[in-house]
Amino acid sequence: MKKNKHYSTLRLILGDQLNARHSWFSKQDDECVYVIAELLQETGYVKHHVQKICGFFLAMEQFAMALQKAGHQVLHLTLDDTRDFKDLPSLITHLCQQYSVTNFEYQRPDEYRLLE
Repeated sequence: MKKNKHYSTLRLILGDQLNARHSWFSKQDDECVYVIAELLQETGYVKHHVQKICGFFLAMEQFAMALQKAGHQVLHLTLDDTRDFKDLPSLITHLCQQYSVTNFEYQRPDEYRLLE
């Protein structure tokens, strides 16, 4: 994915929303970028075994690769890529500015902590 590319829409995919059958993925749109981000806050809000966290992040990476293979524009950010952002809103703000995004979309989180 090109750093200087502009997208009209940024769609955030959370780690528990890796569903290839979602209507978002029914058609390709070169003006839409999907963001899947590994965040440090996901590793510490509840105590998890390190293998569970690694499996969770691996599933996110594999989903991002599958979407790319299907022709979608995808930005998969690792923990290293997101380390300079204090939280998810600051990351989203940065990405929307970087890619000149005019429309931000997300699926309603199941988890109350994220919804807030």
